[in-house]
Parts: sequence; C-alpha cells; structure tokens
Amino acid sequence: MIETKMGNIVAVTGGTGFIGKALVKELLKAGFVVRLLTRRANAGNIFRSDQVEIWNGDLCDPEVLPGFVDSVNTVYHLAGEIHDPHRSWSVNAQGTTHLLSACGSARVRRFFYLSSTGVMGASGVAGRLDETAVAQPRNTYEASKYAGECAALQSHGDHDMQVSIVRPSIVFGEGQNRKMDSFLSWVRMVNKGHFVLLGGDYISSYAYVGDVVAACLTVANHSQTGGQVYIVNEPARLTKFVNEMATILGVRKPRILPPPVGAIVAKLLKLSGRFGSLYNRTLFSMDKLSDLGFKLPYGYKEGLARTIARYREEGMLPRTHA
Repeated sequence: MIETKMGNIVAVTGGTGFIGKALVKELLKAGFVVRLLTRRANAGNIFRSDQVEIWNGDLCDPEVLPGFVDSVNTVYHLAGEIHDPHRSWSVNAQGTTHLLSACGSARVRRFFYLSSTGVMGASGVAGRLDETAVAQPRNTYEASKYAGECAALQSHGDHDMQVSIVRPSIVFGEGQNRKMDSFLSWVRMVNKGHFVLLGGDYISSYAYVGDVVAACLTVANHSQTGGQVYIVNEPARLTKFVNEMATILGVRKPRILPPPVGAIVAKLLKLSGRFGSLYNRTLFSMDKLSDLGFKLPYGYKEGLARTIARYREEGMLPRTHA
C-alpha cells in the first residue's frame, strides 16, 4: 500500500484535522518523517513524536511553501476550509495553486489531493454515479474544492510530477472535533431511541476514516493512479447501517415510517438542513478504486464498533444502555 523508506520526509497539509491526524499516524507507523504545514501553535503536542516536523505557515502565503516542500518526494494535500465561505476560495483553490507551484519548482514526485464527492453535486438524486459524472458543485466550498481538483490535474506531468485525487463520501470515525461531530449527535439519537427511519430505500454515503486513509495511501503511491480521480465510499442501505449501529449500542432498531409520511418528513428535513444528508438515494460507485485491487480494510461495521467504543471510552456515550 505504501512504500516505506525509513527517514524519508513526506509533507502533509491539513495534518491536524480529522482525516489528517489518522493519515499522519499511519505515515509515522511506516517510518516516515512527516512535515506538517499548520497555523496551530500547539500542533506538536498532537503527535508528540520526533518524526514530526512542524512548519508554521498558511497556504494563502506562497512565500512559506518552497521551504515546506524542499527535499520532499511526496505531498499529501488535505487542508481545506469548509466553515468560513470567505476563506474557502483563497485556501481551497488559490492555496492549492500556490502549493502546486512550489511543488513543481522543488521537483516533488507525487502530489496527492483530498477532495470530496460533494463536488459532484448529486443532491441525493436516485442513481449510480462514478468518476465520469460531470461535477456540479452547489456551494462555495464545493466549487472551491473542485477548482483545486482542476488545478491539480492540470499540473499532472509538469516537472514529471504525478498527481492523484481521492473523493471520499461523508467520513465518520474516532478523532472528530467534539464540537463539530454531527455523527455523535446521530449515534446519541439512536442510543436514546429518538431516531426514526423515514423509509427503507435510502442509501448510506458514509465511509470509515480508517478506510479513507487506506484509500488515500493506496492512490497516492500506486504506479497507475497518476492523473486520475477515485471515489472512496461504502454504499449500503441506510436501514442496514443504522440497524448495525443499534446492535452495537445494544438498543432497539429504529422503526421505519410509512413511505408517504417518511417522504414528507425527509423533504422538510432537507429544507431545514438537519440530517438531510441521511436521506440520500445516490450510490457513489467505488468500482474504479476496487479495480486497483483495493479492498476496504475495515468496512462500516467494524468502523461503527470502533467509533462507538471510542465515544464510550471518552465519556461521550454511556458504557452500557440504561
């Protein structure tokens, strides 16, 4: 999955984020020295490893980037601004362009870009989508991430740099920021018996963070992925996903509302912006990634078990259901 060379330096942006932290831990296990670009003054306290180099700086400041990628063979670009629409374009689009320019000058061999299935703009429409679908971003964040994708692909081959991209669906797992962990809110609702399924034909678009990281490492290091985009997702019926969650929690499986009633409630939830992503009929195909020989190392069932166990360990869920 990943070519290990003890002491080699790899550069990572977004390494203190949810997916980034999980990726950095895998790189450290493989023996790499990881150079992190971060604005966080206490970033070194996250990993507490002498294999981590902290490079304080911002993607919006192109002057700090040449030093960041100097003597680096591979760059993992995971940084992205999702919460502040005023910074989304400068970070996700222009910041990516600045980084690509620095990588070209430094003769970086591999550039990996983490995007999102959100750029495809499916809006939950029924059907199967793969990487050939026309991207239709719906908001500033998605448009800026897609602009970053386009810039990355346009740089593929420049200075012999290989560029590859992964688009994960919604990512869940341990390590989320508590204040922004909507998945925890969902688990708590199921645990308390407050969650009701609004129909049986919806599709889960969730992928476990460990599977996403494994896909990132595979795509970034595979000899045939240059210039390509890959979806990582584990489509399953939402009923199966939630029932598995209930089984692990030790609670009753949520009931399903009759289709006419459920359809009305789902529409209202989407309009309100609450849990709208749960009521999705789009199946994001992972066939292209599977064709590389990639298999999910965990899957959603083990991912749910690990995530719920961590929630319990950290006191965010009761250890047993009352």
